[in-house]
Amino acid sequence: MKEIITERPNLFEPNVYITMCVELCGRIDPHKLTAAVYEAYYVNEATMSKVVLEKDKAYYDRLPVTGCKVSITDKNLLTLIKEYEKIPFAIDKGELVRTFIILTETNTLIMIMAHHLVGDGKSLIYFIKDMMSALSKTSLTYKPLTLLTKNHLSETRLSVPAKLYTRYCKRKWNNRYFDWQDYYRLHNKYWNTVSSNIRYETLTQTKTKEIIKKAKQIGCSVNSYIVTWFLQKYEKRCEVGIPVSIRKSGNEAMSNLTSGVSIKYKFNTKKTFAENALIVHRKIKKKLMKYRLFVLKFITELPATLIDAVLLNTHDCYFDRLAQKTAKIMEYREKTRDIGVTNLTKIDIPAVYGSYKINNVIFVPPAVSYSRNIIGVSTFDGRMTFSFHNVNYL
Repeated sequence: MKEIITERPNLFEPNVYITMCVELCGRIDPHKLTAAVYEAYYVNEATMSKVVLEKDKAYYDRLPVTGCKVSITDKNLLTLIKEYEKIPFAIDKGELVRTFIILTETNTLIMIMAHHLVGDGKSLIYFIKDMMSALSKTSLTYKPLTLLTKNHLSETRLSVPAKLYTRYCKRKWNNRYFDWQDYYRLHNKYWNTVSSNIRYETLTQTKTKEIIKKAKQIGCSVNSYIVTWFLQKYEKRCEVGIPVSIRKSGNEAMSNLTSGVSIKYKFNTKKTFAENALIVHRKIKKKLMKYRLFVLKFITELPATLIDAVLLNTHDCYFDRLAQKTAKIMEYREKTRDIGVTNLTKIDIPAVYGSYKINNVIFVPPAVSYSRNIIGVSTFDGRMTFSFHNVNYL
């Protein structure tokens, strides 16, 4: 078994479901697609595992048969997301991915909804590659689950206040254990009180080239340009969360290899867009240099079950003063981040697999509990797609 350490906040989070929609050219035999999806499941250790709770520890445990599912449906993409994100993933039984094959009159859509514990956005991209390779009868390679450990973060240093706080938590935490009953209770309570809204838009190749060209002219990254673009729409100082991939080049295994940073900024209307974009770019760059792995290091230094308690406390399923205080520090309780921007950049997998072709890939990030509005960005075949995912409280 492999221990869950840096991914611990995802264990009890009720809305860490990532969705990818693959648009394929033409109508494809759904049964062939189903077989290809199961082949992709079988060659990834992550999709052949279940999650086990043992007191204060949580593990991935290898299964002989996958608990991940495939369904054939004629439902609309957005309807499927809204329907199935409300249904708890049975991660204790190995249900870490749900795949839906949607047939239309002219083409085929494949919707992959995955729990964050099975991997990040990049993981799903490589899962799509496995699936398409299997469809075109290309042999697949088994990929073990790769996890971050404390050793990977040994050179990362916490600030003095953060270090003192984690020590304080270790002394004060009552080591309360939580179980699967708590997991399902939290999920059901959460989705009885919220409603999810999702929309997406794919830009033309011309518009996408224009964005890339303007970012280059300004001297900032495309991601900084996009963040500034959204900040311009607000009339206040915003906190923006930015997930960061820490995946090494060549690693196509399914696993959650992401960290994150955040910046605070108010678009200055007395400056040009380019001037604002450069300021935003410098802020992001500075945070990445100093705090790229900070959040993961902080998580590993906290008692594991306190992190579980933070999520339960956030959604009113458990009360504890230390959990409440830690939730506020981790920016769960007050949902202080106004925007979360997850940019997968260029989707780095082939478009053509034998006689099969991918037309587009749409990425819908999870509406996590510490941000109000989540924006997903993916670029495929020279076209950029934006998705918007937010939750309204009933």
